Amino acid sequence: MLDVHIDDFYKDCAVVLLQGFRQFPRAQTLFVEDISGPDDVDEFGLHSPRHQSAFGAVIWLKDEGFIRFSEMDGQKSVDEFVLTSKSFSRLLKPDPRNEGATILDAIEYARLQGDSILLGHVLRDHFLFL
Repeated sequence: MLDVHIDDFYKDCAVVLLQGFRQFPRAQTLFVEDISGPDDVDEFGLHSPRHQSAFGAVIWLKDEGFIRFSEMDGQKSVDEFVLTSKSFSRLLKPDPRNEGATILDAIEYARLQGDSILLGHVLRDHFLFL
């Protein structure tokens, strides 16, 4: 069984990728709260660990070449967010587990079902680590 933070990482990546696909190829502002949920900033102005993890997933996706954006507004949002061709093409690949479906369909299905195990398998095996 994976650690909860890894399950959250996969969920965060799925939300980012799905949001990017829905607006592709239009650049948009991506708000971290849309990924992690409402944030409570502490008395020192630091974001919650959950918010920081979601922001970390966004940065990781950029560093790995799955998304791009122009600039960050602190840890609140990124501007001109868009999927790269690498992500777009991987999302549209056929899902080997379900004839007629794509990896995008498999990610969306697992996310809507709340099945973190299936979501992790789809992202690990067919998208993030090829």
